[in-house]
Amino acid sequence: MPPTAPLLLAVDGNSLLHRAHHAHAYSGHRDPDGRPVWGLRGLVTSIAGAAARLTPDAVVVGFDCSVASRRRDEYPEYKAGRREKEPELVDQLASAPGLLREAGFAVVQHEGWEADDVLCSSAALARRSGWRCAVVTSDRDSFALIDDSTAVLRLITGGIDASPLLTPARLPALCGVAAGQYRDFAALRGDTSDNLPGARGIGAKTAAKLLAAFAGVAEVYAAIDAGRAGEVEAVVGRAATRRLAEPAARANVERNLRLMAMRHDLPLPDLMSMRVPMDVPRLHAGLATRDIRLGPSLWALTGAAPPGSESWASIAEQDDVPPARLVEPVVVPAQKALEPEPELTLF
Repeated sequence: MPPTAPLLLAVDGNSLLHRAHHAHAYSGHRDPDGRPVWGLRGLVTSIAGAAARLTPDAVVVGFDCSVASRRRDEYPEYKAGRREKEPELVDQLASAPGLLREAGFAVVQHEGWEADDVLCSSAALARRSGWRCAVVTSDRDSFALIDDSTAVLRLITGGIDASPLLTPARLPALCGVAAGQYRDFAALRGDTSDNLPGARGIGAKTAAKLLAAFAGVAEVYAAIDAGRAGEVEAVVGRAATRRLAEPAARANVERNLRLMAMRHDLPLPDLMSMRVPMDVPRLHAGLATRDIRLGPSLWALTGAAPPGSESWASIAEQDDVPPARLVEPVVVPAQKALEPEPELTLF
């Protein structure tokens, strides 16, 4: 995908709101009716921060359906055992989609489906339209979306600027597998946060070893079924191969592959309706209904000039995405100059 192609910013609303709620609860910010808004404010500032870093041409925000789950219908234990959400978080999760719509954001929420499915469908829409897509989330599940047209800004402690922008070239260094193998990797390893056990005794390191030698889970089991278990044993050993071949392990992996697959065809608004800059009066008026008042930090969403003399926008125009850090070449005692650090680009 050419670096000059338009960029769609696809935001995981649930993920960012959860992070903002816990990060900013100390503020106790409430609206005039006494309802909590610190997470909602943090959600908007996170979207604005991601937009300032990546300078997108359009923005869409996806949310989980709060009343039904197709995945739980198939597997009732899906996400079971999670700690009950705090009432203040529940209140903000319920009001976030409506607030963002009122402020003019393109918001997508489909009955039975999750924000992950909206992100996957958004990436697919961008790809079909000749656009690029940057997914903004703290959830590792979105790593499965990374390809030549889709990157993931994975939010970590330290905020937007400290968060890595993961591309096909960078993901293997993080988890040891290629982007197209991530779902198979997660299915083997399992996902404790979603209460999805993997193959017993197969952790991240063993799963990565398998996928370095085999194209995917299907090829691993094809070798075992064809009497070529020795090929698998050569990679992970006899004990791990026996565990993989157990019926319960295979059932877990097959279930995980189904549940971890994301929808790529959910209905979405057209890209033109997601374009930035946003309607500034509507944006401010919508946020003000919950006493959220933000100023220059929204510049990348409103088309305003960025604050400061060295603007993110001018760097982005030259390099597609701002560099993570700008450093001068370092001279070591032997007077040998080191190369400057590579600039951070989307693709």
